[in-house]
Parts: sequence; structure tokens; C-alpha cells
Amino acid sequence: MLRFKQNGDNWNSLDLASIGITLVLAIGIGTGVGWWLGDKLGNQSIGLIIGFVIGTTAGFMEMFRAVSRWNRRMENQEKRDKDGEKK
Repeated sequence: MLRFKQNGDNWNSLDLASIGITLVLAIGIGTGVGWWLGDKLGNQSIGLIIGFVIGTTAGFMEMFRAVSRWNRRMENQEKRDKDGEKK
């Protein structure tokens, strides 16, 4: 497993892979729920489309949040590295 280690912080490839997995799962779950709900309400194709759109939106929102958290961690890590070099 690929590991990035600086200042005692472990970053592994699962942190980044979870972003893609979250996106795929959100789209799949949204589509599945939309399909099921549309089937129960009598219009499966409309439910499928609505579920896909909602799942995709939720997946991308979570992906952007995860990337933002990742960037924040990396910026904090770089800041600690610079502060350590100054001392």
C-alpha cells in the first residue's frame, strides 16, 4: 500500500480511493432508490431519472467536501513543514 508519511501523519491510498468509491456509491444508491420508488409510485423511468440526478448531486457534493478536507490537511502539513524548517 502506498503511504505518504510526514511529521507523523499517515496518508494512504485509501484516503484518495474513498473519494471515488463515495461518488460511485452515491450514484448507485440514488439510482436504485429512485428506481424502486418510481416502481412503487407507478412511473419507474421518472423515478430512475430523479434518483440518478439526486444521487449524482449528492456524490459530487461529498466528493468536493472530501477533496477540500484533503487540501486543508495538505496545506496544514506544508505549513508545519515550513515552520519546522524555520526553527
